[in-house]
Amino acid sequence: MLLIINRPFINLYLIPRINTEVSTQGMYGEAVTLITEKPNGWCQVQTADKETGWVKRNTLSQTDYQSHIYSVKGLFAHLYRSADTTISPPLMTLPFGAKIKLSETVDPLSRWFPILLVTGKKGWIQRGDIDFSPTPKPFSEIFSLARTFMGIPYTWGGTTSYGFDCSGFIQMLFKKLDYLIPRNARDQVNWEGFYSVEPSSLAPGDILFFGEGKIGHVGLYIGDGQFLHAGVRDGVHAVGISLLKKTNYTFISARRLRISSTLPLF
Repeated sequence: MLLIINRPFINLYLIPRINTEVSTQGMYGEAVTLITEKPNGWCQVQTADKETGWVKRNTLSQTDYQSHIYSVKGLFAHLYRSADTTISPPLMTLPFGAKIKLSETVDPLSRWFPILLVTGKKGWIQRGDIDFSPTPKPFSEIFSLARTFMGIPYTWGGTTSYGFDCSGFIQMLFKKLDYLIPRNARDQVNWEGFYSVEPSSLAPGDILFFGEGKIGHVGLYIGDGQFLHAGVRDGVHAVGISLLKKTNYTFISARRLRISSTLPLF
């Protein structure tokens, strides 16, 4: 059974209990597959990228959420009860990329657009918060996309603009460019869409993998000996830029997408 996430984002836990390790996250409007359900309100689900975890059943809705779907354009977007920012506070604040369902009849010139919430109720969103160009972007745009998330806090298991972990950040970038790569760095390094690159031949757009004996961190090479990642840099845990020569992460290997190689510098 397919269910739709009805919260801005949800944690998928390794075991059915709050305050335990998070395996990954899902965001509003995304579909998950129900695997099993317990009487105490917990259910095990699988995400589109084949990750599994435990969530509370009330964070999911069974609804038709297919046609007239668009994505949140900015880092965050408020949903409102009415077409007014002053009458009441936002219903919820959605992260970048969250899926929203527009009503079938909308005025393209309006400031406000009516939407159908996952729960079946009605809400409103402002036009500037909607990505009306959902077509895949060229890979060269990965740099400008990555730049918009500078300073977003590092969050273990994070896959949204509320907070990313290293592999969740890289996966999100590729997903926006229409490449569904594995969720975790240890699997990303072996993804069939990448090929190995020698350290002496690094080019902007290459994906760098780090670790001590095994893969434990990943980042995007942006040229000039620098990489962008969700991790630690100068004591700050956030998305930012580090120098390969000065990072605390131990470089292991690099991979390149199977398209034409050299891209513009970040």
